[in-house]
Amino acid sequence: MTDQGTIGAASPKTGTAGGGAPSSDAVQAGFDAYTAALEGEGAPLLGHLVLYSVFDGRVTRDDLERWFLELGLDSAFLPPPIRPVDAFEQITGRKAIRLTYPLDGQRPVIAGGKRARRATDGTAHEATLMLRHVRRDSRRIVRHLVREVRDEQQARLTYDTDLAELVFARDSSGAAGPGAGSLQITPDHAAIAQLSPDERSTVHAVLAKLRESYDHRCVFFTSDRLRALIRAYVESMDALRVRPSGGVYFVHRAHTDRLASLRELVSRMGGDSSLVRVPIPDQDEMREMIIAAFTTKARDDLESLAHDIATAQSSGAHGPDVEQLYRRFQELRATTKQHSDLLDQPR
Repeated sequence: MTDQGTIGAASPKTGTAGGGAPSSDAVQAGFDAYTAALEGEGAPLLGHLVLYSVFDGRVTRDDLERWFLELGLDSAFLPPPIRPVDAFEQITGRKAIRLTYPLDGQRPVIAGGKRARRATDGTAHEATLMLRHVRRDSRRIVRHLVREVRDEQQARLTYDTDLAELVFARDSSGAAGPGAGSLQITPDHAAIAQLSPDERSTVHAVLAKLRESYDHRCVFFTSDRLRALIRAYVESMDALRVRPSGGVYFVHRAHTDRLASLRELVSRMGGDSSLVRVPIPDQDEMREMIIAAFTTKARDDLESLAHDIATAQSSGAHGPDVEQLYRRFQELRATTKQHSDLLDQPR
């Protein structure tokens, strides 16, 4: 499964795309040549537009530590170590597997995207395997794999409530790190044996996939964690969001070297992950675009702060709440000055 980065992008492939479009490798080569030309001595470079995509790969904490050291990146941005409890929550929580399949031997979808025609006698034709939370305490987190069967009119549901039990057993020993523990999967063989052979195979495949996913996530960072790392690092370079929704940033030329190191870091993450720097020449039209983005962000930040101050005043806030608002004001003023100074620098 691929996972997009902050902006949508197709996975880069070699060769040419349909219709004779150049491959992303060729496009990247073009960007590299353009970047080299504008970053040459005396080139009128204002900065870069930055776009990135991060996909699932096989990146460990040791990998990141080594790459940060080799590339001269700030280790303060390294994500915390992976915790087994987080891996369990990822595979069994809100985004857990949910598999729906037909019970009548027909394919649920046919060519053209239309659902296959089925009988309307009210019998069950579709089942869904899903995970349900059962309980959580200081020792264990318990979830069950359940089978939901829906009739043709979707008017009645039946459940096999315990095809398997998935337990995260916390490690409470003194030597264990935060979030340590292990996954225990216990199939209910009697319940599974009552299913058809095809369904039994499906249930066992789901349980094997859950085990595999847990083992993988205990070792390798998810694309979400890696994407958060890249976003935080880009934004630390006084980056401006050129699009209100994010995903496209402007980074001033003062950070060119760090941006190059960050691009190399993303390229090592695998899975077609990439960071693209689009050089922006120091021309009036380009400056106006960046200044407009800066002005919009400053206005939005001030409006948000003003709203929070008014809310705090009406509720009689004091002490830590007021101090936090004052810190936000100081940070906003400092950031505004930084951007103003950068954009006021001579060409």
